Amino acid sequence: MATPEETEKIIFPYITHAGNRYGLQQAVQFPKDCIEVLRSRPFSFQARSCSRWALGRVILAGDAAHVFPPFGGQGIASGFRDVWGLAWRLALLHQESQANHVEVIEAWYLERKQQLDRSLAATIQNGEYVTQRDPLKAFIRDWSMWFYQLIPSWRRELEKGPRAQGMIRYKHQTGLPFLPSEHGGMLLPQVYAWEFKSDRVRFSDDLVFAMGKKGLFQLLVLPESPEEARDLLAGIKYIPQNRFVNLDETTVLIQNYGVQSSRIQQLAGYGVGVARVATGEEFVADSALCRGRPAPKYYDPFRISKEVRGMKFVLVRPDRFIYTACKTSTRLKRVLDGLIQALL
Repeated sequence: MATPEETEKIIFPYITHAGNRYGLQQAVQFPKDCIEVLRSRPFSFQARSCSRWALGRVILAGDAAHVFPPFGGQGIASGFRDVWGLAWRLALLHQESQANHVEVIEAWYLERKQQLDRSLAATIQNGEYVTQRDPLKAFIRDWSMWFYQLIPSWRRELEKGPRAQGMIRYKHQTGLPFLPSEHGGMLLPQVYAWEFKSDRVRFSDDLVFAMGKKGLFQLLVLPESPEEARDLLAGIKYIPQNRFVNLDETTVLIQNYGVQSSRIQQLAGYGVGVARVATGEEFVADSALCRGRPAPKYYDPFRISKEVRGMKFVLVRPDRFIYTACKTSTRLKRVLDGLIQALL
């Protein structure tokens, strides 16, 4: 594989143009004497993960903690997920200097390993699929994929991609910062939301985690109507402020895309961000990036509410994982009262 002849077989097809593009009978190739090969070595793809990502005050993240083969872009994506989950814990430890930093950081990488294992398995499977060398297996693969797409329900699952597997859900272990019995540990879905203040379609994440918010955790309220939103907000108005959750930064996402702006006025006195779910067509029409493109396939504007099974209050960590979801303000108050002890 490292010989000049084998290297040319791999590289030169990428720097050769068909002659008919220029009215010529022969192919046009970049001249060999203008190329200097500095290094050519075979490369073996690997998938590895360290058993421990932290020792004392030394923390490994990204490629230092795990290695991915390049089939799916999950190496850099996992690195971002690592630091996203680590950052808020470092902020927590900075605020609470007496906390056991060893336990907090260990909980971080035990959580991350659950999602990492899933990403590693998918990447290895992708690699085996695209680098198949056995001609018979490759033939079976190609024709199976062609047949798979003839059946509408199977084709739909293919087109959904990772969405078909549902949201990531962590399995609870001692010390992990979420309540497993109340939808905790699930990655919060993202939907399109029509924000009434800006009068435009935004991503729900951009509203929940808007710039300028100071709370470590964020509260998302999911009412069916502005009237229900008013009642739900009235229920949390008298909950004492929590050092990790600023209730004045609450985001209200009304689960009804037929709500008119005039009905939102009754929520003006609560000082919270208010939006309604938006359709895929509204997003395409309102976004300069997507204007003129077809609406997203299989998009469900009510996915958040469905995933938390109708719960009204969703307490979300900075890494977009749900700490808990509950139905009443009374239950929310109990959760907030025990939040500090649960995190530390």
